Amino acid sequence: MSESFAVREAPASYQAAPDKQSVRPGYKQTEVGVIPEDWDVHQLGELLVNAPAYGIGAAAIPFDSSYPTYLRITDISEDGRFLDESKASVKHPLATNYMLSEGDLVLARTGASVGKSYLYDRRDGELVFAGFLIRARSDTEKLEPRYLKYFTHSRPYWNWIKVNSMRSGQPGINGREYASLLIPLPPTKAEQEAIAEALSDADALIEALEQLIAKKRQLKQGTMQELLSGKKRLPGFGGEWEVRLIGEFTDCTSGGTPSTLMPHYWNGSIRWMSSGELNLKNVCEVEGRITEEGLRNSSTKMIPPNCVLVGLAGQGKTRGTVAMNRIELCTNQSIAAVLPNAAFDSEYLYYNLDSRYRELRELSTGDGGRGGLNLTIIRSLLIPFPKLAEQTAIATNLSDMDVEIAALETRLAKTRELKQGMMHNLLTGKIRLV
Repeated sequence: MSESFAVREAPASYQAAPDKQSVRPGYKQTEVGVIPEDWDVHQLGELLVNAPAYGIGAAAIPFDSSYPTYLRITDISEDGRFLDESKASVKHPLATNYMLSEGDLVLARTGASVGKSYLYDRRDGELVFAGFLIRARSDTEKLEPRYLKYFTHSRPYWNWIKVNSMRSGQPGINGREYASLLIPLPPTKAEQEAIAEALSDADALIEALEQLIAKKRQLKQGTMQELLSGKKRLPGFGGEWEVRLIGEFTDCTSGGTPSTLMPHYWNGSIRWMSSGELNLKNVCEVEGRITEEGLRNSSTKMIPPNCVLVGLAGQGKTRGTVAMNRIELCTNQSIAAVLPNAAFDSEYLYYNLDSRYRELRELSTGDGGRGGLNLTIIRSLLIPFPKLAEQTAIATNLSDMDVEIAALETRLAKTRELKQGMMHNLLTGKIRLV
């Protein structure tokens, strides 16, 4: 299915025009904001070889290498990459008519993912694009496809999507509307290519950091399995390990929630943690606050720093999630707190339980393991129990790996932020490369 090729008036501009006096010399005010005087603004349809085309409306089948791979909205990541984890195939006599070629960019046209884009990469294999995607095939004499790709990742583009995808029902943008998308364009193909190359270099760095983090996580996972089972011993340690129940060397407690019908129980000075915050893993601050009266009139209780926290309930990922609180706080009833004492290393216990996420979920009570954990189950968990000094050494080794991963994740976040700044400056001509 496709629409007749027609470029029409853009349905909405990207931003309100600023005061003319704010435009610096060498720049001009346009429908898409301030750009260099020698840049132009074009509708996307003017820069394509033909009209934006809709994909094939065919059912997906389980992946089969005998047939082309099917590209659906769900196969595109938020940052525009092909996700092959759950890829499928398409078996249809007209499938080859919808095969993507070098330079093709597809855009999601409906649903919560409307506006999401993917630029075809030959390394992803032969791809047939599905019916909820629209293909934009650039006229490469006018438009560098990678430049278009990065423009569809920019804030002005997403502002346009937000404004123009409004529907009475499901959000959507059709091919005719995509053809009217306004794009600020440098005067030469060389400048488009230089901008695309600079942003590609930033993407390459981001991808390299992501791969390094993935390798470090795999290394940590293997190290955890070896050290926490005693298969590998750190230098200076030997002898047999004990196996003990958590209830034999410490105790645990759960929390509660003050009545939400009593406003004076809330917004006080006492930290109160919800089970969703277990995903922080290393809990140094929480959002919730309750009052002294809320604490007295509920089953929640203050727990000391360095408890091992375990999610007790929930059908999502929270149940079985393990964290540690680095500050004194109280929790809701869906969190168990394993209390620290001098007989064991809390961080060692944290790493042990964190490595047993699936086991903890399977131990849940009720309805074939889909119920919840409870304090009795937590107290009955068996823990490989080396001497305290070895527990501490193991925890320190794993903690050092976590610190290294966290540093890489911080660097990755900063690199992504830097790329966003580059995109804004380069795609508006604020910084020129040619």
